[in-house]
Amino acid sequence: MRKADSLRAWLTACLPAEFKADPDRLQIYLESGSISARQSHTLSFVYGYTVKALVTDFTGNPDTLIVPILAWIEKEQPQLLRRQDSQPFTFEAEILDTEKSDIEISIDLTENVVVKLRGDGKGYDLEHPPEPDFTDAFAGVSATFTDAFAGDGPLLLSEGS
Repeated sequence: MRKADSLRAWLTACLPAEFKADPDRLQIYLESGSISARQSHTLSFVYGYTVKALVTDFTGNPDTLIVPILAWIEKEQPQLLRRQDSQPFTFEAEILDTEKSDIEISIDLTENVVVKLRGDGKGYDLEHPPEPDFTDAFAGVSATFTDAFAGDGPLLLSEGS
């Protein structure tokens, strides 16, 4: 499942101080997986699952974790930002001491897989099409979560007064 790998790479890139030296502090796993498919002219299908991102011994401001996740969702599963309940994901946290906590993020995802018979009839080609782009959904609004990540350096967030 491509999106689980994408989430790991994204969080590692956005929070290098947290995960580059100790990548085992970011655990990614899947729960409640399912396949949606119908008998049709193709073997195309949809993965459905909950990706869990467990960050252990997190010492940063939780906002510095949440903003990159929202930006990732905007790119990888933008429909979640258009939900009626305005809740693109859930989380649980265990406060370990005054400076550290374990934070688990849960995101319900889908991944379309298009299966096409090769022209010579010998095998199949698989494609994971991109998610729809909703960036122009609101006239006059041009800022997106991913705008914060346009540079090449690590994400720098600071709290205002």
